[in-house]
Amino acid sequence: MCVRIGLTVEKIDVDMFFHIYLIFTRTILEQDKLLEFAKLGSYLEYDLFGTEMLNYVFCPVVDVPCDIERINRIRLLIDEGYGDSLLMAHDIHTKNRLTKYGGHGYSHILTNIVPKMKQRDLPQSAIDKILVENPKRWLTFK
Repeated sequence: MCVRIGLTVEKIDVDMFFHIYLIFTRTILEQDKLLEFAKLGSYLEYDLFGTEMLNYVFCPVVDVPCDIERINRIRLLIDEGYGDSLLMAHDIHTKNRLTKYGGHGYSHILTNIVPKMKQRDLPQSAIDKILVENPKRWLTFK
């Protein structure tokens, strides 16, 4: 089954600080719906960095964004004031994604994505917030 999110949000009565929405990369593709969802206050985690997909087998009608498109969406969310909510990840879940077997490996975000973010004038402070401060804050249990 293929699910795309169509949002109509009025109120959610939960502490969104502890919630994290993990599958932006392939579920909320429209900018207006992305910004509507961001208003809820959840952490927004972009995953799949390093994974380029022409055909998403679980939902063939979805065009999964490439790394540059993910960076552009992160930039949009920072520009719209959601930098405190952003997280990033990659999916290293099979050995073919490890560098030993020709994949992008665990260092992909630091060695390839961060330089691309800087080329697109994302400030170091925003990058540090996404990679260090936000995960630290989210992983600190109260």
